[in-house]
Amino acid sequence: MEEQARIRRVGILGYGELGQFLVSQLLSQGPSVGLSLCFVWARRQGALEALPPPLRLGDLRELPSTGVDLVVEVAHPCVAQEHGEDILGHADLMLGSPSALADAVTERRLRAAAARGGHTLYVPRGALWGCEDIARMDSAGTLQALKVTMTKAPGSFRPQGWLSPRVAAAVASGTRTVLYEGPLRPLCPLVPNNVNAMAAAALAAPRLGFDGVTACLVADPSVPDCHIVTVEVTPMSPIVTRSVPDCHIVTVEVTPVSPMSPIVTRSVPSVTLSPWR
Repeated sequence: MEEQARIRRVGILGYGELGQFLVSQLLSQGPSVGLSLCFVWARRQGALEALPPPLRLGDLRELPSTGVDLVVEVAHPCVAQEHGEDILGHADLMLGSPSALADAVTERRLRAAAARGGHTLYVPRGALWGCEDIARMDSAGTLQALKVTMTKAPGSFRPQGWLSPRVAAAVASGTRTVLYEGPLRPLCPLVPNNVNAMAAAALAAPRLGFDGVTACLVADPSVPDCHIVTVEVTPMSPIVTRSVPDCHIVTVEVTPVSPMSPIVTRSVPSVTLSPWR
């Protein structure tokens, strides 16, 4: 008799809109694709009251005893910064808040923890269209420049620091406003929840990284029900087999704010972070 495929136990960190969706999908469709819901953890434990007690994880220090195989973080970058190393000592980690890795110390610590524990750190591409092509170009040394522009309604941003008054001014003016344009790294801690597709781009193109990828953040009241991700790729010229003077590739992805599309029942491409060599 053929040996039955092993079921992978999945833990979810975060129980906001995305966390609730993932839990729902794992409970309803997980078994059919070899996945089971192991636990759910949230920074506010009161948010888990609707879940059966056996599914609630009250303390992340209890994670080693759960037998979890894959932990999916969809809470906040601080969760990976504070707990990522411990998690990678016991399970694979899918980082839904890759802006956490804009902190170079955090990136080094998590890569090292994955290597020590024999586990893998994944970064889902999210709304980053063309992630695989960017990664291939970067690996081949043919990627000269990369710019990612994210356009959202002004009220969609949760800014911190000096960006807060700039967003408030954009809301008050009711006009399209460029909030930031420059290197990605300093932007990430200012809007950590809003730039994860940009962070995925920096990780897909490590030759450029957080310092080399150009980020542009735009507040636009004319797009209240969607967010727009524009990816601009400038290859080296000539590229591979032919000379292409001033070649410039632009993709635009318009994503509705809701409803969410199923992601558990299909493959979710991701960037796999290797240990430092």
